[in-house]
Amino acid sequence: ESKLKIQGDGFLSSKGQAEAQRIVAENQVGFEALRRSINAFRSFAVSCEVANQETKEEKQKAIALLLAARLLEVTEAAYIAMQHGMSTEANSLFRVFLDAYFVLGNVCTDPDFVATYFQSDEANRLKLINSARKHTDELFQQVNDDISEEHQTDLKARVESEKIQVFNTYENAAKIGCEKIYDSMYRIASAAIHTTPRALWVATLKKTITAF
Repeated sequence: ESKLKIQGDGFLSSKGQAEAQRIVAENQVGFEALRRSINAFRSFAVSCEVANQETKEEKQKAIALLLAARLLEVTEAAYIAMQHGMSTEANSLFRVFLDAYFVLGNVCTDPDFVATYFQSDEANRLKLINSARKHTDELFQQVNDDISEEHQTDLKARVESEKIQVFNTYENAAKIGCEKIYDSMYRIASAAIHTTPRALWVATLKKTITAF
């Protein structure tokens, strides 16, 4: 007979914190290198300033700076997760990092991408409205009441006439020559976000679940 048993006290216990400290100590060189990179990137971001946002190029710089702040935020979050031994959660954040990295690469190389990037939110908004319309229960009532059928129809017509596409990470990666990164690191890191069987197996090996 095969049984499954959960053993251990978790990340928040004193034992879990002690194990995290051990992991950090064993990988101190890597943590210090990452910390130096974070500090250098923060110094660069803080030194930048966009005085105006009128021209296409000025808007490009402004969005690039916001994305730089987003990358910094995600990297710091991953650093904290890794310091507490949360490797699977750090992998999830790495995928978020790559999403933002692909967008930043497009923004920095193509001023016209900024408009396309923000337009994609219209297509995503239409998807959310269509999803809400499928339900009549209280959870969706406010959305369905606040958004008129006319607004939904107009939005749908705009998305179709302007050929607005939803946010597409693969296309964002491909446009800046990062297909290999997408098909390797991004796909591997995606397993943790979607809780695939592979991610569950990795969690079983790394954490405190034991089968016997």
